[in-house]
Amino acid sequence: MDKRGVVLGLGATAVDVVIRCSELPKDDGFARVYDERRTSGGSGANVLVTLAQLGVDASLVARIGDDSLGEQFRRELLQDGVSDRYLQVNPGGVTMYTYVFVADKGKRCIFVNSGDSFAGLKAENLEESMLNGVDVFFTDGYPSGSSLKLARAAQSRKIPVFFQLECVPSFMEGEFTNPQDLQELLGLADLICSGGDAYEELSGEKDETSALKSVYRLYRPSQGVICTMGGKGAVWFNGEEMISCPAYPIDAVDTTGAGDSFVGALIFSYLLQGLDRLPAMRFAGACAALKCLQAGPRFHGSAEDVLRFIQGFSK
Repeated sequence: MDKRGVVLGLGATAVDVVIRCSELPKDDGFARVYDERRTSGGSGANVLVTLAQLGVDASLVARIGDDSLGEQFRRELLQDGVSDRYLQVNPGGVTMYTYVFVADKGKRCIFVNSGDSFAGLKAENLEESMLNGVDVFFTDGYPSGSSLKLARAAQSRKIPVFFQLECVPSFMEGEFTNPQDLQELLGLADLICSGGDAYEELSGEKDETSALKSVYRLYRPSQGVICTMGGKGAVWFNGEEMISCPAYPIDAVDTTGAGDSFVGALIFSYLLQGLDRLPAMRFAGACAALKCLQAGPRFHGSAEDVLRFIQGFSK
C-alpha cells in the first residue's frame, strides 16, 4: 500500500505511566509491580500514530505543557510519524498524564490527571485553514469547543468527520465538554465509534444491538455507528444492515490503545482506502490484535505487517 491520505485529528493527548502488575487495584488490596515505564499516549494521539504507521500524513491538534512530560510527548509523537505543526504549548503548564495498570491477559484500568494544559485548547486559537487538503477529520471530542469548530468546518467542506466516543458521556462532561456540545458533535459525525457502555448511556438501552440502533436513529451519521467489544470483536450498523466481525484469537500482552488502533486502521481501510465495511473491520481488528501483542498504548508496524497477520490467520 502506497502512502496516501491526509488526516487531521484533535483529541486526548497524554503521557502514560504504564504499570504492569499481578492484578488490578482493589480496596485495601496488594499487588506486585513487575514493570513500570513512562510512554506517550492519549486516545486521540494514539489514533493518529496508528494512521502515521500505516503511511498516512497525520497531524495532531492539541495543547501540552512545557514540562518534561510535554517534551517527551512531542519527541515521541514525531518519532512515531505524526506532525506537531498544530501542537500548542502552555508556558509553565502541566501536561495531562495517566496511570495505566495492566494485569494478566491484558486487563487494565486507567487513572487520569488532567493537568492544566490540555483543556486550555481554545477554539478561537484554531484556524479553519488547518483543514486545507485534509481527507478526514478525526476527533474524540476533547476538548469539545475546539472539536466543534473543526467538525463544523469539516462538514461545510464535505470532509468526513469520524467521532470516537472514548468514554461514557457522563465521564466526559465537566472540564472537557458539556451535554450540548456532545449532542452537536454526535450530530455532526459521519461515523461514530464507541464501546457498549457509552451507547447504553446515550440510548438507555441495555442490549448492545438495540442501543446501537437507537443511537443511529438519534443522530443519523451518514456512515453508521460502530460498537467495539474487546475480545468479542465489533459490530457496525449503517441504518440498513448490522454486520459483525469477531476479534482475532490472541494471547494479549497489553490491551491499552487497542481501540485506538482499531479506529486508526478503520479510518485508513474504509475512509481512505475505500474497502467495504467487513474487509475494513477485519483489517482494523488485525491492527488492534497486533497492538495487543505489543507493550504500551500505541501500534508500531506497517500496513504490510497487518496484511501478513491477516494472511497468517487465513491459512
